[in-house]
Amino acid sequence: MARPSLPLHQIQAFDAAARHLSFTRAARELNVLGPAVGRQVAQLEADLGVSLFLRTKPRLTLTDEGAQLARAVAAGFEALHQGLAELRDRSGQAALVVNAAIGFTSYYLLPRMGAFQSRHPEIALQIVTRDQNPDYDPATCDLLVTFGTAGLEGMVSRRVIPERLVAVCTPAVLGGRGPLGRAELAAERLLHLSAESHFDDWQRYFEGSGVTPPSPPRHDRFHSFMVHNRAVQNGMGIGLSWRPFMDDQLESGALVLAATHECRTTRGYYCNVTPRGAGKPGAETFMTWLCEADRAPSPAADRSPRHP
Repeated sequence: MARPSLPLHQIQAFDAAARHLSFTRAARELNVLGPAVGRQVAQLEADLGVSLFLRTKPRLTLTDEGAQLARAVAAGFEALHQGLAELRDRSGQAALVVNAAIGFTSYYLLPRMGAFQSRHPEIALQIVTRDQNPDYDPATCDLLVTFGTAGLEGMVSRRVIPERLVAVCTPAVLGGRGPLGRAELAAERLLHLSAESHFDDWQRYFEGSGVTPPSPPRHDRFHSFMVHNRAVQNGMGIGLSWRPFMDDQLESGALVLAATHECRTTRGYYCNVTPRGAGKPGAETFMTWLCEADRAPSPAADRSPRHP
């Protein structure tokens, strides 16, 4: 029985637009003109008979149907990449496997991967993501990116970036106000990450200010970093995020700093070479590159974010 054909170009355009919430940024990733992505998505919507995005500004908003399809497409692409990686392993072209949390991967690693591949085309990489920081198995990867106060015991480790917490929101949440002081900030709707490593992030942020943040209601707690960030992007309230994760969105004006304070802690992201990766060609090269990737300013770095 013949397998029904899939509109792969349309699906690829939709996937990029869903991740960036922008046709323009999706087009940049796919190396096509901006209107081409919008046309592909419109054709997919016509074929499915549903709207996948609300054409809102300054960024797109996924509809319920769009969010459902985005999850399915992401899972499908992940399965496809996994299958291809397994075949490459069998053919003797095994890639270095890098395991990192999905937030770090999406906001830090992937935007810099093009630079690594240009510099080291001889090193093949497979990126495996996890939703939460502790959910990893060192036996299944060569390099492991973790969050904490140090690298993993018994492994060669280097710090990638230190933790720099900033409060961010959409311009609409501030309603024309400038960045807030921490006393003013405590009176706003604050979105919380409930994951073990981050449940007390707001307490860290307010430390030393004499202000105690209120306990969050259940509906303002998010276990997933990606869901938390989506809530911030959708204007549900003010959330904490990390520099330089949000630099692109601050530069574009999609998000703004809700407060001037930046909290620097003793924690950070660390790259660890696992026992499986020790001695593999390219493992040390990748770790060195990753830990130096943010030394030079990116186009969005070191610029003052725009405020309404």
